[in-house]
Amino acid sequence: MFWASRKRLVIFLIALIMLVMEKPVKTWGAVNSDAGTHVFVNQAGYLPEALKRVVADKPAKRFMVIEAATGKAVFTGKLIPVKDPTSQKKIWTGDFTEFSKPGSYQIQIQNVGFSYPFSIEPTIYSHLLNLAARSFYLQRCGIDLNDRETGLAHPKCHQNDGVIARKDPYYDAGQQINCTGGWHDAGDYGKYTPTTAVAAAYLMVAYELWPEKFNDGQLRIPESGNGIPDILDEARVGLEWLLSMQRPDGAVYHKLAGSRWPGFISPDDEYQTRYIYGISTAGTGKFAAVMAIAARVWETIDPKFAARAYQAALKAWRFLQEHDEFIWDHDSFDDDGSGAYGQTTDLPDRLWAALELSTLNRTEQPIADLVKQVESHPITTISWVDAFALGCFNYARSANCLPQIKAIVVKKLIDSAEKNLAAAKASGYRYTLDYSEFAWASNKEGLSRGIAMLLAAEFDPKPEYRENALAQLDFVLGLNPLSKCFVAGIGSDPPLNMHHRLVIASGKIIPGLLAGGPNNKSESEVEPFGKGPYSYVDGSRSYSSNETAIDYNAALFFAAAAFATAVNQTSNQQ
Repeated sequence: MFWASRKRLVIFLIALIMLVMEKPVKTWGAVNSDAGTHVFVNQAGYLPEALKRVVADKPAKRFMVIEAATGKAVFTGKLIPVKDPTSQKKIWTGDFTEFSKPGSYQIQIQNVGFSYPFSIEPTIYSHLLNLAARSFYLQRCGIDLNDRETGLAHPKCHQNDGVIARKDPYYDAGQQINCTGGWHDAGDYGKYTPTTAVAAAYLMVAYELWPEKFNDGQLRIPESGNGIPDILDEARVGLEWLLSMQRPDGAVYHKLAGSRWPGFISPDDEYQTRYIYGISTAGTGKFAAVMAIAARVWETIDPKFAARAYQAALKAWRFLQEHDEFIWDHDSFDDDGSGAYGQTTDLPDRLWAALELSTLNRTEQPIADLVKQVESHPITTISWVDAFALGCFNYARSANCLPQIKAIVVKKLIDSAEKNLAAAKASGYRYTLDYSEFAWASNKEGLSRGIAMLLAAEFDPKPEYRENALAQLDFVLGLNPLSKCFVAGIGSDPPLNMHHRLVIASGKIIPGLLAGGPNNKSESEVEPFGKGPYSYVDGSRSYSSNETAIDYNAALFFAAAAFATAVNQTSNQQ
């Protein structure tokens, strides 16, 4: 009897040991309900053959990759302590790049906790690309929106856009001009030349670089089925609105919005008069540049539209040639109900326009007369303020580029990439912003610095450029000190309360929207002031950290496109 009982005890102990050995992760004592609290990952996931990193904010020596469904350990790695300039804290970083098996996983760290679940899949960024691109459709102005996928719906809005705000040589104050269409810019319903131009440019250049990643029907928009890649149909929405904003002499109006901020209402419920505000030479330069891109892209797709865009670009350029002074017809009252998007110079816009126009003609190149300005103008990340870098890139890859100017602009692009690479390598998160640099639209700025490295990689295929460009996406998608994914509809902890009128009015999210991100200045006085990457709140009152804008989403789209797979490999991922 004694031996029988002892035998049963031994069998039980052996079975228990085998169970524990099969799932060793369960012996570490972490609580899965605390996932993401102290262990940070890219919540969207990782590409099989790409860099894969994890960060913990508590000390530990090792981490484990476990199967999300079973808890079975499939990889073990070391954690290295790092003094991190991004968070100004000590963190522990791990690398599991060599593990590449597709599937769903978590990270577990003994006595620290679990990460949020994540996937390893080749189509991670194809899905993100489609969501980011589709967000433009969901923010179109003037359409009868009834989207089955998101449930977002509203009748046609802003059918009377717009009315001239101030008399000019061509129109009287109060005169109505048809400027319907385009995209609502951000959390409000204004429409702006600067951001529309840069956003449309990003959509078109992504198509130029990676046409295999786009097709007709991909985004499931009203134009799907017309034989033109959906991304170009979407870009044309912005372009057609821009064309309506051009004055007969070639100058371009700055923005269209109401004289007061709308309430948190559906766009079809906004009935105030919406004004077309004065011209600017900066906006006219941006317009000329993006229309030159359109002329290039549509040349073989729709020659008539390409010719129309080219003539509009030339008309804008002629206006700039006839007016070499900076012009912004602006009054402080113009900004009582919309963003200012103001500038004090138009030089980057003139240079961008000259570079893009010069890609279209080998013999007549406007940029040839501006070589000294090209040499002296500093290159920055691409933004609505300064898209000179995009012009440099497009010119350098053009068959029409002049060798002397190509050498100048390629060096500028590579110097910019090296600067951003150095910043990324200094960070424990591989992020290009340090603690003090988190400001308005910090997420867009980080992605734009990654894009700077992607552009340079087209001329110098240095693996570190793409690797660290990808790291900027990692940060925005959850590998950050807040363990927050800043893209709506992605990951375990996405923004749920964005400062966005349609989102608030409808009670629905717009998948793919990028939140502005941590902001030290906390202009809305909602997020913590001066806390670097911690200066963020997922709250609808935080317009300075939790609002989106079309130029933010254009940067997200472009960065995702760089790492997406060809559409025939993704089966139009939703």
